[in-house]
Amino acid sequence: MSDRAPHDADRPRRRSAYAEGRLRSYLLVNGIAIWVSVLALVVLRVFVTGESTTILRTIQVLAAGGVLVAGAIALAARGRQALAAAIVVVATWVVAVSITWITPFVAPVGLLALLLPLVIVADHLPRRGRPVIIVVTTVLSGTVVAVGSLQQESYGQTHVYSPVQALVLAMFVPLLVGVLVLGLRDYVQRLQDRTRELEESRSRLAQASVEARRGIERDLHDGAQQHLATLAVDIGRASRLWDKDPATAREVVGGLQGKLELAIRELRDLAHGIYPTALGEKGLPAALPAAARRTVLPCTVDARHVGRHAPAVEAAVYFCCLEAIQNADRHSGGTLITVRATDEDGPEVGLRFSIVDDGRGFDPGSSRAAHGLTGMRDRIRAAGGELTVHSSPGVGTTVEGVFPPGTRQTR
Repeated sequence: MSDRAPHDADRPRRRSAYAEGRLRSYLLVNGIAIWVSVLALVVLRVFVTGESTTILRTIQVLAAGGVLVAGAIALAARGRQALAAAIVVVATWVVAVSITWITPFVAPVGLLALLLPLVIVADHLPRRGRPVIIVVTTVLSGTVVAVGSLQQESYGQTHVYSPVQALVLAMFVPLLVGVLVLGLRDYVQRLQDRTRELEESRSRLAQASVEARRGIERDLHDGAQQHLATLAVDIGRASRLWDKDPATAREVVGGLQGKLELAIRELRDLAHGIYPTALGEKGLPAALPAAARRTVLPCTVDARHVGRHAPAVEAAVYFCCLEAIQNADRHSGGTLITVRATDEDGPEVGLRFSIVDDGRGFDPGSSRAAHGLTGMRDRIRAAGGELTVHSSPGVGTTVEGVFPPGTRQTR
């Protein structure tokens, strides 16, 4: 598992970079295709067809779509992937329906064009808006077919069909089908990769669960169990001495309270590591400050505005924060640890948390570091979130996790 850890730790970053690159490539190709089509139609109108109203309207529609795609490209370059993806979907709607109305013989092209954005940019669309976009695209696909059928007769009365029309369909339909097939293949591959990652995470979590149970057994044996065994011996000794040597018996009994308190403290600390009472009763705003009070370095916590979430989410966030806090406290060499947790209202993020230290930092790709980060990342992913780690030697460390909307609960 440790040999694979560096690869696993870097995988989310590579997957995100790949998705962003795929979106930018699609937008760029889409924009180039639209403006090349506009240029070709302008040349055709000037040198071949003359003052064709149909071609002029087609140029105007394509230019409008090209402007929208250009705006989406600019937004994607600024990191606004969700908005860029939504704009390119709307641009496709406008172009597909309008072009089919103007030139109904291209209805098959418009129908295929409607499906491309959902296959290629679906991952970047706002989560809450995806159902609406899917429904609208489905309705528009029927609209394109209906418009193409209704306009065929009137178009045939005012236009003469030529081999150019058949050539346009012969060129664009295979191109769009090819892009659609490649997009579906890429989507299936991403699903397979995601499934494999989940299977690997499940295996690591199962192994971690076994190791945790063994750790609890060792802690019980070496800690509270030993103290309780000593108590049992002392109680037996006191009972035997009670009649023969009352003074010694009272001395032995007097020492029982301290040993009992030590055993209770050992059990309380162990139970806190399994699932703290404060987390179950009051959630993260109570549990995180309690964890911060056990550090050597100063540790500030701001989780005042976090509501209650699903128990699995709260547990994942708490134990991830706990491990990150302990790592920073023991190994960072810094002067301050800062923990923040917030409920956000954005369409993509419901709960966000971060642990920041100003220590010496480290290389997240190293085998030892990546092994620990993989365990934290597996815990967050198992609860439905994503974890990222930003660090390099000399600049401190930031551990950040996000969960999508929908995990908040009313209790």
